Amino acid sequence: SETETNQNSADLTSLSLEALMDIEVPTVYGASKYEQKETEAPASVTVITSEEIKRYGYRTLADVLQSVQGFYVSYDRNYSSLGSRGVNLGDFNSRILVLVNGHRMNNNLTDGAAIGTDFILDVDLIDHVEIIRGPSAVLYGNNAFFGVINVITRQGKQVDGAEVSGEYGQYDSYKGRVTFGKSFTNGFQFLLSGSWYDSAGPDRLFYKEYNTPAQNNGIAQNLDGDSSKSLFGSFGFRDFTLEGGFITRDKENPTAQYSLTTFNDPRLRTTDERSYAALKYAHSFPDVVDVTAQVYYDRSAFEIGYPQTAYDPTGTNVVFRGFTKEKDTGEWWGTEVQLNKRLWERHIITLGAEFRDDFHQHREVFDPASGTVFTDASRDRLSYGVYL
Repeated sequence: SETETNQNSADLTSLSLEALMDIEVPTVYGASKYEQKETEAPASVTVITSEEIKRYGYRTLADVLQSVQGFYVSYDRNYSSLGSRGVNLGDFNSRILVLVNGHRMNNNLTDGAAIGTDFILDVDLIDHVEIIRGPSAVLYGNNAFFGVINVITRQGKQVDGAEVSGEYGQYDSYKGRVTFGKSFTNGFQFLLSGSWYDSAGPDRLFYKEYNTPAQNNGIAQNLDGDSSKSLFGSFGFRDFTLEGGFITRDKENPTAQYSLTTFNDPRLRTTDERSYAALKYAHSFPDVVDVTAQVYYDRSAFEIGYPQTAYDPTGTNVVFRGFTKEKDTGEWWGTEVQLNKRLWERHIITLGAEFRDDFHQHREVFDPASGTVFTDASRDRLSYGVYL
């Protein structure tokens, strides 16, 4: 990793040639869509290992990325937004591509990617994180504008049994995890894990913009709760791997960030769901070609409640009060095939093709009390890609 390289750099001049040859160089997949040494990857790459995650106590992917040179994270008490080299557009991270074991995690509703407590993977399941800076649209198409984040998970053979963990932190924050993993002599291995998280958050948050008697003197009371439940599973046998994950996350929002949103109202909250399943095949035909292929299904859902209040010009009398809900759902499936051919020793030709069908994208805004629907919109999208 970058940290280990820095630690060893001061001693490299005193090492023998044999010792230099024995230095372990991290490998990276996301830079070229095949495994290669970090020093040979055609990009600026940082690899954060699970040991570094443990050492520094990172609890979310956002914490990991916050530590990486050239990236920074901002938090609006609802979502974590990733900035790159001074640019943060507040666009649900749609210009950063986030992958789990090479599988795209950006949804088809906002094209955004979760990196906070809404990220689909428990940070304790991460083996290492590949951070590839700069555009990679030739290989990945959409979203890979500022960079690619590829999260590699642990395997069943690394667990080789059962793990149980529990945590407690300030603001009555609790977390629990149960993980099973095993590998067998016939080549089959599996990993299953479930996690639960709940945090009450600060009980009092002050916002000067709402500092009036009608709005609780700008104090949001017990409105920063965050809770999630997640599952992840991976099954591998010879050339095939089946993996999938699911998370549901509920977040109270104390900020009342929209113009008519009622301040200090517990109904302002968001619920996010994300799930996927992918079947992958990888086989090397010696001296001929390396083949990788996958077929996948993904789902994303988002729900938010909008309590609304309007005051008269004096800011004391209510002239309008209402409550609406928004529900967005997206589903898509796709397939990808890639061929890698090595020529001589250091030349590789990669040919790949991808098809994706966003067959369900639906947005609905309605009044839950009366059933009145204000917005009911559906669409779909097909994407094709070929790269060489």
